[in-house]
Amino acid sequence: MDLFFLQIIVIFISGIIWERIDAQYGRDRATQQWDILRRTFVFGLVAYLVTFALLWCVNLQFEGWAFKLFDFKKDGTFLDAVAFKQIAAASIVALVCAIFWLYATNYKWLTAFLQRIGATKRFGDEDVWEYMFNSGRAEVEYVHVRDFDKKLAYAGWVEVWSDSEKQRELVLRDVIVYDFEGKTLIETARVYLARKADNIDIEFPYRAPAITGESNDQQTGK
Repeated sequence: MDLFFLQIIVIFISGIIWERIDAQYGRDRATQQWDILRRTFVFGLVAYLVTFALLWCVNLQFEGWAFKLFDFKKDGTFLDAVAFKQIAAASIVALVCAIFWLYATNYKWLTAFLQRIGATKRFGDEDVWEYMFNSGRAEVEYVHVRDFDKKLAYAGWVEVWSDSEKQRELVLRDVIVYDFEGKTLIETARVYLARKADNIDIEFPYRAPAITGESNDQQTGK
């Protein structure tokens, strides 16, 4: 491999770390090589910008912490000890940024902010299934799953969920299985359910406590 491109790969280790974490645990997984390269470059660039900002702030108090730009050379080695320290720092920053990025994308921080200020009513590009089970809301923790083909209903706590192009998957714990007449058939610790996207019906029986709006004085008769 050409020495120049090998050093470029080393420089963008931070981008590779961030992209792989996002691909493994994030919402969108790039499959095309060009998309992977683009995401790696963007993530790596952001990691270096954050590293530059952090080192600039530290350098205001302590001398010798300024970020040194890479002196690219086509036919030679341009990575020295200082460069490797900066690459290591950017890689650590990329790891931390990737975790915050997962929170921001999985929990829709930007969408939640835009909804709060009334800028949009959209919840995102994902379907309602992903939106509900990824929301962290109390009412999605306990569900009733109805199987109309087998005339069964599964009541339990959602432990694991996923979706794919072919089917929806749920793992319920502390499960009670009923027939459609309300008769208890079995009780089990866990049940794995896999259904096609167009063949699954879920009820959310949890109801949040009602807010009466009465003050303490009203409730005590004062």
